[in-house]
Amino acid sequence: MCLGIPAKVIEINDNKQGKIDYLGTKVKTNFSLMEDIQPGDWVIVHAGFAISKLNEQEAKETLDLIKEYSEFTENIGNNK
Repeated sequence: MCLGIPAKVIEINDNKQGKIDYLGTKVKTNFSLMEDIQPGDWVIVHAGFAISKLNEQEAKETLDLIKEYSEFTENIGNNK
């Protein structure tokens, strides 16, 4: 299973290669499948390739939901 976790674009070079920030972790990414991507944009990455672009509000809502789910499942584990 693959989760589409939003990541912020931090760097792109002329070869459509660059880096994204996954909640503090910097990851090399290929942007060749995307048009008009700039540092500061939010993307979904699969297998090292940026595959879709999000606006900042969508990215933050998704990250908040993932955090909420993580806290929920952590609490379930602590109640066993």
